[in-house]
Amino acid sequence: MSYDIDTDGTVNLGGNPVRIPDTISPEAQQYLSQDLWGTDTSAPAAPMWETRDATAPAFAALNQQAQAMFPVRIEETRIDGVRCHRVSPLELTDEKRGKILINFHGGGFVIGSGCLVEAIPIAHLTGIVVIAVDYRLAPEHPFPAAVDDALAVYRDALKTRSAEDIGVYGSSAGGFITGQLLARIAREGLPMPACAGVFSAGGDLVSFGDTPQIYTLNGFFGHHLFPLDHELSEVRAYLDGADACDPLVSPVLGEMSNFPPVLLLSGTRDAVLSATTNFHRALRRAGVEADLMVFDAMPHTHWYALHLPETMEALGVMVAFFVGKLVGENRQ
Repeated sequence: MSYDIDTDGTVNLGGNPVRIPDTISPEAQQYLSQDLWGTDTSAPAAPMWETRDATAPAFAALNQQAQAMFPVRIEETRIDGVRCHRVSPLELTDEKRGKILINFHGGGFVIGSGCLVEAIPIAHLTGIVVIAVDYRLAPEHPFPAAVDDALAVYRDALKTRSAEDIGVYGSSAGGFITGQLLARIAREGLPMPACAGVFSAGGDLVSFGDTPQIYTLNGFFGHHLFPLDHELSEVRAYLDGADACDPLVSPVLGEMSNFPPVLLLSGTRDAVLSATTNFHRALRRAGVEADLMVFDAMPHTHWYALHLPETMEALGVMVAFFVGKLVGENRQ
């Protein structure tokens, strides 16, 4: 299925016009009226992991934009051999000293190293240090390498603070890794973090549900969610033969009753919307405190578009959740 964007902002999806609603901000309407990555639907498809060099400047530009809007201190470091960036607020209050958030970037499991657009605003707005983990990427380093890296950083955080002082979160692939990390923490018998954020992501790599077949335009990154058996599937490259039905891969298929409170965000033009909502329902069925916010007409990880009012709203929701769990509720 192909798409075209008319001058009035109508997205023609497989020959069917889908107009941009007036329920969103003017900035978002303009944002959605653009072909965000200049996608040429006539060009032969290429593996996403082969776009690392091409997409690296875009991620670097996002970092610069984020730091200009949300001033922070950034320090590259290694934690138990894992490359990370420590993103610190310019001022650290006593009540937030010792708290930490661990972030896993997006990028389809195969790109995005060094992307701090999820870490910079959160560190600035929460006043809490964020450790952005540059986990190893597929296909060179398939599952469970990324989760191993995530777990190594989490274990290190536990050396100097209690689990109730730690939050974990990520968007897109980083959101899936967040869920997988929680399953791994449970398997290892470690204490759960105080909270988790799963944004534009789910807890099931067996099936992404209904929305991928409806939306060929996967928002900001402009790519398909290929079936697991497709040679270009980044999920297939990530799994590299690992069983998608393993609860460590798809947490919804395992025991989740001991998971911490989870915040989930998505949008109605996010191809991962079904996966996000299905994860939310599975968490609620397991008795986990889980809240879901879905933004009208917003695409995949719309909070990467820092100029949108909807982005500021999403960041506000994330900040209230993290601060409430790490500073407020846990200390009352």
